[in-house]
Amino acid sequence: MISQIRGILRTVAEEELTLAVDPMEIEVLIPEYTRRKMQTHLGEIVSLHTIFYIEGNAMGGRMTPRLVGFLSAIDREFFEIFCSVDGVGVRKALRAMVRPVRELARTIQDQDVKMLSTYPGIGEATAERIVAKLRRKVGKFTLIVGQAAAVEGTAVESNGAAENVEPDVIRDTFAALLSVGHNESEARREIDRVLTGKKKFKSVADMIDAIYQQQRQPD
Repeated sequence: MISQIRGILRTVAEEELTLAVDPMEIEVLIPEYTRRKMQTHLGEIVSLHTIFYIEGNAMGGRMTPRLVGFLSAIDREFFEIFCSVDGVGVRKALRAMVRPVRELARTIQDQDVKMLSTYPGIGEATAERIVAKLRRKVGKFTLIVGQAAAVEGTAVESNGAAENVEPDVIRDTFAALLSVGHNESEARREIDRVLTGKKKFKSVADMIDAIYQQQRQPD
């Protein structure tokens, strides 16, 4: 599995870029949003989080290895979830990702089928399938604040009343917030705020939904 690649950015085309990884030049498929970000970095050393897959039909006898590249590991994670929807393959998902993952995730969580259907390659029927399958799975992506950081084995303690939530839910929500760019104090603050209410949280998705809805409320 090729999970990350680093090299000199040689070219940026409509759907892919080329990295010089001595002694080779490697073509990497990219989302539209990534293309716009990378096109000003020609000649620089860049790093992409990648997915390796085989494109083609075995029955047709032509199978082509492909790399897909993303700005962060969290973008790559969202892409894999996005591609799990029937009718959304690799190419369609790449074309549709014209905005930051946070915006796309919020459109899905808000069940805004009309807006989602305006993304390239996503018609109304596909948008409805995306919302139906992913609206409860994209919560943490709506809370992205920057480049993702890998987090392992981090513990969390909350000052809020926790009788309405299982400890594992607090811990896993904390880890999810860190993974999308929040620092530890921000993550604790967001968790404490939702714990002050009387709502019961049975899962990480429930708690993240509450944090997202709270952020959207006017001050």
